[in-house]
Amino acid sequence: MLKQTDIQKTLSAFKPENFVFVISIDKNNKPNGMVAAWKTRISGTPPLYALALGQSSNTYKLIKKSKEFVIAVPNKSMEKAIKIFGHQHGDEIDKFKESKLTTIPAKKIKVPLIKEATICYECKLVNTIKTGSCNLVVGEVVVAHHNKKKKVILVMGKDKEGKRIFKEF
Repeated sequence: MLKQTDIQKTLSAFKPENFVFVISIDKNNKPNGMVAAWKTRISGTPPLYALALGQSSNTYKLIKKSKEFVIAVPNKSMEKAIKIFGHQHGDEIDKFKESKLTTIPAKKIKVPLIKEATICYECKLVNTIKTGSCNLVVGEVVVAHHNKKKKVILVMGKDKEGKRIFKEF
């Protein structure tokens, strides 16, 4: 039986959940990024992807300036990096150096790919839309890369200590 409940708790209970790395560059082409769970494909033709990013996030500001970004889908080997990119600020530490992730050149944009990722999408910014506490960032996927030997990771929830439980598919 359905019962009315707290909206935020219910939204948090909607699992499993996947997330991606969102990579951007600064004016000196230095990469930065974050982990984002609020994202979705919104069109097949043209191939469009939407991300909900905090209005004050460094990644959002860098994407607005550079007009491009990379979406990188993680796998189990990237757990340490997920924590760093999800909890640290790029203006405080070099997330790539700290996480030991490797960047490699993209084909059509300046923002680099993450070599260890399962999938990477090179995206050109199409639009931003102000929505509540986040802005919707819409990008056109101009090149896709896939390492078929690696799986995709999902968050199944949290354990008793509050640590994320990951599972690969």
